[in-house]
Amino acid sequence: MIHICFDLDGTLIDSIPLMRASWENLCSKLDLKIGWSIYKKNIGLPFDKICENLNIVTLKEEVRELYFSFNKKNIALIEPMPGLWECIDWINLENVEWSIITSKPRYTTYDILNKFELNPAFVITCDDTPLGKPTILPADLLRENISDEVNKIYYIGDTIVDHIFSLNANFKFIEFIDSRNSDYIFEDKKSGFILNNRPKIHNLKDIKNLIKMNGY
Repeated sequence: MIHICFDLDGTLIDSIPLMRASWENLCSKLDLKIGWSIYKKNIGLPFDKICENLNIVTLKEEVRELYFSFNKKNIALIEPMPGLWECIDWINLENVEWSIITSKPRYTTYDILNKFELNPAFVITCDDTPLGKPTILPADLLRENISDEVNKIYYIGDTIVDHIFSLNANFKFIEFIDSRNSDYIFEDKKSGFILNNRPKIHNLKDIKNLIKMNGY
C-alpha cells in the first residue's frame, strides 16, 4: 500500500509572489538589508532556522509576526500549481491516502487548505514537532498516524531541503519543478557524487504516470 505526501509551498501552491511581498514588507518596516534572493535560499526550513541562518534571531518574534500576518492578510495572491486538481482527483479516485508536511505554521497552513478546499488525511506543520524538515521527526509523526499496511511513502517537494528530508525519512522523493524556478544540484558531501538521478515533474498531474505507469 502506498501513501503520498506533499510539501505545500512551491509544490501544491504557488506562494512565491506572496512570500516575496511578505519578506520585502518586513525588511522595509524593520530596515533589514537582507534581499529576497538571500531569503529564498532558505525556503523549506523552519522559520526559526531561517532566522538563525540570517543572523536575525534577536528580531525573531517581530519578524515572525510581520511576515505571517502579511501572509494571512494577502492570501489571495496564492495560486494553485499546474495540475493540482487533476492530481487530487486521481488520488481520490484511486482511494490513496495523502498528507502534507510543511514548514509553515498551523494557522497559515489551514487558511490555505480552506481557500483551495484541500482535505488531506493528515497535516503536519512546524508547530507539530520540536524540529521540522529535514529532520525525520515530521516523518516519524506521519508514520505514527498512517496504516501499518503502508509500505511505500512518496514525498513530492521542490527544494533541496525536501530532498534531504526524504532521504533521512526513507521516502521516495519526486521533485516538482515550477517553470520559473531552476533545478538544484545536490552533491553528497561524503562521497562527492552529484545526486541528480531523481524523478522530476513540471505538472502535478504527472505524478500519476510516475507512480502508476512507470512503477516508480
